[in-house]
Amino acid sequence: MQVFATVIASPCYRILAEIRSAHNSHATNPRHYLQDLFNRRIKQGRCHKTPALGWSEFTCDYWGPFRSDWEADEAVNLEIPSMLLSVWDRPHEGTYVSHFTQGVRIERGVAVYR
Repeated sequence: MQVFATVIASPCYRILAEIRSAHNSHATNPRHYLQDLFNRRIKQGRCHKTPALGWSEFTCDYWGPFRSDWEADEAVNLEIPSMLLSVWDRPHEGTYVSHFTQGVRIERGVAVYR
């Protein structure tokens, strides 16, 4: 059986995080701690799971803080018809529920997706 796939080799990931908290206490603010923890782990090259674009065989070559000397290949412009975002509904002990996004555009070498 043959499967057609578009594979991006040597991607550079820029990981961003949004801190959400229902904690409204004025005494302590866990958001600052979580932001520091996130930045510290990125600097150390640590993450819960190594980023991959759908297939874990195609991970990034570099892991750590974003380097400003990298540039996107502006010649790359294409559309990925369907991209796998997740296979499970939870990170641990989850149920198989695959989640796809359609029509992901790579414009001037950059793809933005959630």
